Amino acid sequence: MRARAGPRRGDEGQISLLLIGYLMIVLLVVFTAVSATAVHLARHRLLSVADGAALDAADALDGRRFYAEVGGAGPGPDRAVSLSTASVRSSVTAYLAAASDVEGFAGVYPVEPTGSPDGSTAEVTLETTVRLPLVSVLIGDGPLTVRVTARARARQIR
Repeated sequence: MRARAGPRRGDEGQISLLLIGYLMIVLLVVFTAVSATAVHLARHRLLSVADGAALDAADALDGRRFYAEVGGAGPGPDRAVSLSTASVRSSVTAYLAAASDVEGFAGVYPVEPTGSPDGSTAEVTLETTVRLPLVSVLIGDGPLTVRVTARARARQIR
């Protein structure tokens, strides 16, 4: 009896299924990498904005609080510029309105605990939403919330 020389009938199409499976795995890895990169870049950009807002708020002076602390006699040696939660919040709001860094975001909002916990540190917490570029198209998931916090200390007056 002679062996058949052609391909066997049971193996036809197996390589196609294997290629489709591998292609799905590769696409899943690519989509995950692109989405993770988008969130990472958005977080770093938002952190840069928060750093700028914190530095601007640390330079802001709450005049009523400052002059009340020193008794109206002028600044004393080695005194920090007095900050209040209200002065930090108003400075952050003004900074976000004027900053060109926030143009790429859907919206950047100061959230708690933005303020001054000790009178000499400006603490700024910002929040925004990020849409995942490829994953949201495929699965229709909503945006992801990104939150960052930056701190800056007020300068000492000498």
